Amino acid sequence: MWSGLRRKRLLWLSLSVVASLAMASVVVREGIGAYVVQDDARQHVFWMQRFSDRDLFPNDLIADYFQSVAPAGYTALYRAASMLGLDPFSFNKLLPPILAVVATVFAFGATVQLFPVPWAGFCTAIIFNLSLWMKDDLVSGTPRAFVYPLLTAFLYFLLRRKTWSVALSVVATGLFYPQYVLVEAGVLALYGVEFPRFRLRRSAIALALVGCMAAVLVLLPFVFATNEFGPVVTLQQAQQSADFYPKGRSAFFYSDSFYFWLSGDRSGLLPGRTPLVLWIGALFPVFLKFKKQFFDVRKLRQSQVFLQLLVSALSWFLLAHLFLFKLHLPSRYTHHSFRVLFAIASGITIVILVREIWRRSLQFKEVYRILGQTISVALLFSVLASPLWLSDSFRTAYHEAPEVELYDFFKTTPKDSVVAGIDGEVNNIPTFSQRSILVGMEYAIPYHLGYYETINKRAIDLIRAHYSSNLDFIQKIVKSYDIDYWVVAKNDFSEAYLEQNYWLEKIEESKMKDDPLVRAVADVFESVKAGQMVALQSQLDRCSVFESNRFVVLEGNCIVGNSPQRHRGHGEF
Repeated sequence: MWSGLRRKRLLWLSLSVVASLAMASVVVREGIGAYVVQDDARQHVFWMQRFSDRDLFPNDLIADYFQSVAPAGYTALYRAASMLGLDPFSFNKLLPPILAVVATVFAFGATVQLFPVPWAGFCTAIIFNLSLWMKDDLVSGTPRAFVYPLLTAFLYFLLRRKTWSVALSVVATGLFYPQYVLVEAGVLALYGVEFPRFRLRRSAIALALVGCMAAVLVLLPFVFATNEFGPVVTLQQAQQSADFYPKGRSAFFYSDSFYFWLSGDRSGLLPGRTPLVLWIGALFPVFLKFKKQFFDVRKLRQSQVFLQLLVSALSWFLLAHLFLFKLHLPSRYTHHSFRVLFAIASGITIVILVREIWRRSLQFKEVYRILGQTISVALLFSVLASPLWLSDSFRTAYHEAPEVELYDFFKTTPKDSVVAGIDGEVNNIPTFSQRSILVGMEYAIPYHLGYYETINKRAIDLIRAHYSSNLDFIQKIVKSYDIDYWVVAKNDFSEAYLEQNYWLEKIEESKMKDDPLVRAVADVFESVKAGQMVALQSQLDRCSVFESNRFVVLEGNCIVGNSPQRHRGHGEF
């Protein structure tokens, strides 16, 4: 027979899972549709369509790059889903609710290990899930989505002192999001010496050693691995690239020091888009300081793990800044850690606060007793019911792609086709048409120079050719890159279009005027404003093989001067 405490834990855990699934229903509400895709999934998932058809994306630089940087466990999981008949983008939409439930279960378990009051685990689950769905990390189904279930699992097993389970959670982290192994290894090192007391116990040292050995083993392949798309961009190189400044593809450097160090999405300490209730956890150290004044604080166990996670995350945050960009982005070390740490701290803090107000109110006369009890109930209700009024703040970053006819047309083209175009719609072609593109803003990631320098050159050549008055230059670009199809928006050559093109408009506004890409875009703006003739316009009637309300697709073979070959498929006109 189960004890009363176990039954209570199961009840509150069940309610936590139900609440998690209820909030995860946002995926169902916004993600349904064959032409609906999560923003970041376009980068990290599109190449996995190779699992079901090896002929897709042949000699595709973009697909090869994103495949090369995908963690082994992440790739294996999607491959397994493909073997079961699930296409990558359908599986991508199924993953977030599953990951949310797993993360909720472990966050609940970690909370109860720290503070054996089951409904504190429920409060943690509510706050944690609010935090998860207000940012598009978990919903992306990309490697960073796995941080939350893996980190909470690591903390849960650590609090239960399960040595081999801790080691397995470290290995799993390395397979899905390797850089977070560093945070976990830092926690283990501090746990082994019982930071901040610095006491040595055989059991703690043994657990820490096994966990750290697992961390070393899982990270060892990365130490000796060579990336064909390397090297990693250096600080000096990044400081000379417009892509790392405001308006750039991967904006990092900001003149506002406060924003750079605290709020920057890639550089800042604190995570953005969080529920206000998450920061109630900042009161947790106050309760620890005044244990005698708060009765329930005495129930806390192993609270030093909070400090160990905080110190480890902060240390790697500072080291990532010190060794930019060898440890990738500094914010990744604190943003995910803080969402987990503060959610657990907040869940415990709210319960301590509510119970303390209720307990103290019993010492007063009826009016004040009722007032105190009302305040405690209102505080608890404001937390538990907050998903009802915060659901509109959930951010899935799902996009419904409108150009279905365009995607269907490219599906009928040869699998080795290369598509070029400056419109943002080109970014969707690898996802919905399974065809390679020459370049797209979504894929112009600047962290590995071997990849980025090629992509950047392609972008410059494409932009200059698209608005060139010299047909010979356009033909040279088509031949050089073996472009099979060129997508042209019908208002491409107007000043209004340039100002509305998200990619070009951002680049043109960059203050890094000496950057080659910025110069190329600025030249295009000037030539269009001056009314210069665009050679590509002369090819619209002669080389068109598809036309929709917004777009015309030109055949590359025709542009270079060969006889136009009308496409015999969907979109023929």
